[in-house]
Amino acid sequence: MIGRKLVTVGLSLGLLLGSAGHMSAAADYEGHWAQKQMSRWLEKGWLKGFADGSVRPDQAITRAEFIALINQLAGLTAESKVKADFSDLPKTSWAYEEISKALEVGIIKGYGGTIRPGDPVMRQEAAIMVSRMMYFETGSTEVLSMFRDKDQIAGWSKADVAALIIAGGMKGYPDGRFAPEQAMTRAEAIALLDYYNVTSGGLQSVTISHSEGLGSFEPGAIKYYNNVTVSGYDVLLQNLKIFGDLVLEEGIGNGEVNLDSVEVLGKVIIQGSGDPSVQLKNTTMNQVIVQKNSGTARLLTEGTTWVKALSVQSGVNLEEGEGTGDGFTDIDLPSGLAAGIVVTLNGNFGDVNIEAKGPVLHLQKGSIRTLKTAATATGVKIELDEGTTVTQAILNTLTKVTGAGKVQDAIVKEDE
Repeated sequence: MIGRKLVTVGLSLGLLLGSAGHMSAAADYEGHWAQKQMSRWLEKGWLKGFADGSVRPDQAITRAEFIALINQLAGLTAESKVKADFSDLPKTSWAYEEISKALEVGIIKGYGGTIRPGDPVMRQEAAIMVSRMMYFETGSTEVLSMFRDKDQIAGWSKADVAALIIAGGMKGYPDGRFAPEQAMTRAEAIALLDYYNVTSGGLQSVTISHSEGLGSFEPGAIKYYNNVTVSGYDVLLQNLKIFGDLVLEEGIGNGEVNLDSVEVLGKVIIQGSGDPSVQLKNTTMNQVIVQKNSGTARLLTEGTTWVKALSVQSGVNLEEGEGTGDGFTDIDLPSGLAAGIVVTLNGNFGDVNIEAKGPVLHLQKGSIRTLKTAATATGVKIELDEGTTVTQAILNTLTKVTGAGKVQDAIVKEDE
């Protein structure tokens, strides 16, 4: 049975599977194979029972309920910019926003014009959603040959089911079946998602102090860690999901750190001294903070890399190489940045917001969508090399702009 030997970890999830209610003394999950997981989630308030005090572990979980659980695990808490448009999902439904969030990041796609929120989620459907959430690489499906019902696994789900099997998140049944079209129960859903959950002490935190690799080097296999600290140079991080922070420390010096297919849910903090090079390939980061004591860090993006927010607190060179990712979309030069710090940009950037006094922003190649200086950002110098473009500049203080590049639209608000 799936989940019998899953890693027990925990991230506080405010899950609403059924209406709120307190568990009775005679719990209907006592003696169940998933009793340990369900007990822990109930005790922590992550799972709520029904009004009659039952949990109903063997009741099928709906697609909408499963999507809500995945959103919590994936950290999708902000309101979605993309709104779902399915004929069977009214905007007044409790599931409307949850489905919109999952749709925005590609966890779900729907069935043409419908999403079937009240249908039970099949095991192969659950595998696809989790695979997309975890950014699994899909490859060989040979592992599916272990199941006697392998021919019943739909072609559109085989690669993702295989990825879940390889990663250890899903297993078959004792009779040798995978049962792809069987409805997933509430207990199975909790056990599956619990496998990818994190608690302090659940997944380990590691420190890399010398040249080595960390992660998985097998297609479709992902390694999970709480916090990762790198204090050595020439380090490769590959196929990782880090639920906490990634810290790059003093020991890197002028060396390199390479990240390939890494997702960091917490912060990425670059410290120390020297001029390190951090290469990001097919990597997703929510927040990067560059706060070196001295020297200039170089960050290079490739492939599908997306750095959602970057705070510049020391010198940095940001370069966007070849790829289809969003690269650096939101760059902040906060008020605490020392005067005279140089920030060099090569690529096509989103928003650059300057609050610091006296920094130098040098656009060597490419473009900036929106450049904004705060009223407190005095003494700012903008250097635009030939061929570069700023689509819109919003200047709330006197700003020196030099070079042969172009500012297509400038809004000057010195009097505010």
